[in-house]
Amino acid sequence: MRKRCTTAIAAVAVMLSTSFATQAFAAAPFTDIGNVSNKAKIEALQQQGIIKGVSDTEFSPEEQLTAAQGISLIVRTTQISLAAIDFNKAPTADGYFTKVKNDAWYAEDFVIAHFNGVDIPADIDPRAPLTKEQFVHYLVQAVESTGQYPLIKMFINITDEKDIDTAYQGTIQRALLYKFVTLDEEGSFDPSHVLTREEAAAILYDARSFIDAHKDAVVTEPESNG
Repeated sequence: MRKRCTTAIAAVAVMLSTSFATQAFAAAPFTDIGNVSNKAKIEALQQQGIIKGVSDTEFSPEEQLTAAQGISLIVRTTQISLAAIDFNKAPTADGYFTKVKNDAWYAEDFVIAHFNGVDIPADIDPRAPLTKEQFVHYLVQAVESTGQYPLIKMFINITDEKDIDTAYQGTIQRALLYKFVTLDEEGSFDPSHVLTREEAAAILYDARSFIDAHKDAVVTEPESNG
């Protein structure tokens, strides 16, 4: 039988959980979201400890979402972790990503996402902005790593499907069926659109709501003993 995750990893997980709970209890309201359409969703995610601002009181809703921010938000939203994964040695970010430093604030989130089946490119630049198709692709993979969710097997016609990376088409179809995202009035997904922090928050809120709505029916994979 392989060894369980190291004590250090478990300790970090407890520390992170505690910090999120503290933030959810004590976080001050954002002062720059009064006129944004997704204010209620942003505030709800902040109260849950999922969303953090660029400062104690500012969220910067119109700022572009970076890969570092996006992956960290996805990990916190889905609550994936390393707890159920066996290691002989604690993994580090530089073992899997060429541009993610081990001491970066987001380093562990990239490791967590990687080991939960999120296929983040090894050469991803954490400072680069995320497109809509990238973000949704990563989010769907993270959600589905938490269990098997009910899914109606049907094909949704996307008018700009030809513009979607073929590697992302399946997850985007499922995101539409899960109702994390919707198409615009012309039936377009706009895959290359660079998400703002507000837009990402709205998608994350709907993803978290989906998980919560199905948590009693979700089927998890049995844990392996070897």
